[in-house]
Amino acid sequence: MDIDLKGYSVFLTGGSSGLGYEMARALLEKGATVAISARGKERLAKAHDTLKGYGDVRSIQMDVRDEASVRTAAEWFSKDIGKLNMLINNAGIGGNEPGLESLPSPHSFYDIPVSSVRNVIETNLIGYFTVTKYFIPFMLVGNGGSIVYVTTSDATMVRKGQIPYGPSKAGAEAMCAIMSQELSDKGIDVNLLCPGGFTDTAMAPKGLLESHLRNGNTVLKPDVMNEAILFLASPRAKGITGEKIVGKSFDQWLRDKGL
Repeated sequence: MDIDLKGYSVFLTGGSSGLGYEMARALLEKGATVAISARGKERLAKAHDTLKGYGDVRSIQMDVRDEASVRTAAEWFSKDIGKLNMLINNAGIGGNEPGLESLPSPHSFYDIPVSSVRNVIETNLIGYFTVTKYFIPFMLVGNGGSIVYVTTSDATMVRKGQIPYGPSKAGAEAMCAIMSQELSDKGIDVNLLCPGGFTDTAMAPKGLLESHLRNGNTVLKPDVMNEAILFLASPRAKGITGEKIVGKSFDQWLRDKGL
């Protein structure tokens, strides 16, 4: 996509690997300043060192489940960058949590530890809210901005074996829909973005990638959402809000919208 993002700043959670890392790389290559966060210190440092080769990357260790951690990250961002054009809520967990593994042994919802359910909800739903709460002031005092929530397919939300991951994402989508309405008069767009199928990332349960490949199923690459995130960062996307964009079928979405 032909776009110049010099002077454009982004804060992205879950940026040390997978979808987050690839979106950060794409934005950096177009000239944006991108601050990435993640829980794991070593993986974050490794991602930072690699992404430095693509542009102006900053990083801070942050746990979206910990309000104090998010508040500290927002204070750091205020001093280090200050201006925020785009917030990408990407940090998430799913089938790789204890008791949630769908492979090699299936489980029923009543077998899942409550601690794992709480961890997923606190990350995928409450974490999205907390990060947005502490970072949106940068947009409210500026000239608006763009908030992107990374989500999943509608089918996954209600598919057998997807408790609590599916409900956590459904809650996040409902929250996004409400925020898009509340922020529409403030020049802040809020949209959803998902890959559109099984994607090869560390969040997938162990053995699931092998199962998909063995059965000849499509496996998407982590860069599947890069074109869409670049579009949402571009002037062309200004005023587009409350949408759910699927990375795999992004070109068709553009045609349907006449863009």
